[in-house]
Formats: sequence, structure tokens, C-alpha cells
Amino acid sequence: MFNRLKRLYCEGRLTDDALQTAVERGWITDEEKQEIVAAKKDERYNG
Repeated sequence: MFNRLKRLYCEGRLTDDALQTAVERGWITDEEKQEIVAAKKDERYNG
């Protein structure tokens, strides 16, 4: 689930709210959410 959410978030197909919902539902941890958000930020600077 982590990889799928990361891909969708980096593609701009998921919002921050959607990631928070995934945390609340137990699909990913809060740490994984932060990793996904950081990956998108890194992608913007390195992309």
C-alpha cells in the first residue's frame, strides 16, 4: 500500500488529506506519510 500511495501522491493524484486518511485507517504509519511527503519535495528539487 505504501508504494501505491507514494506513486499516486507524487503524481499529484492524492492530497495531503488523503494521506492522513490512509494513516487513520492504518494503511500506512505517520512516519511513512512523512516519507511520502518528503519524496515529493525531493522530486521537485531533483526532478
